[in-house]
Amino acid sequence: MYFFIVLIVRYSFNNSMDNKEKKYHAIISANIKKLRKSAKLSQESMAEKLSCSREFISRVENRKEKVSLNMLLKIADLFHVSPGKLFIQP
Repeated sequence: MYFFIVLIVRYSFNNSMDNKEKKYHAIISANIKKLRKSAKLSQESMAEKLSCSREFISRVENRKEKVSLNMLLKIADLFHVSPGKLFIQP
């Protein structure tokens, strides 16, 4: 019985974390796209400034790829914003 309860609690916790991760992934992607467009940068020019590919920028903005912490810091620096701003709902 105890084992069953632990499994339920663990599943609930993991499910909750997955939902939060998806939510923040969507928020970060939207903020990156918004900042890029506000700066009137193409995906190509943004990619050049970050030393990555245009395809990577596209995948990030379309939530097909997650951004590493290192890349989040580079993006925040590029747009002169605090990294925390990328986590705020637009």
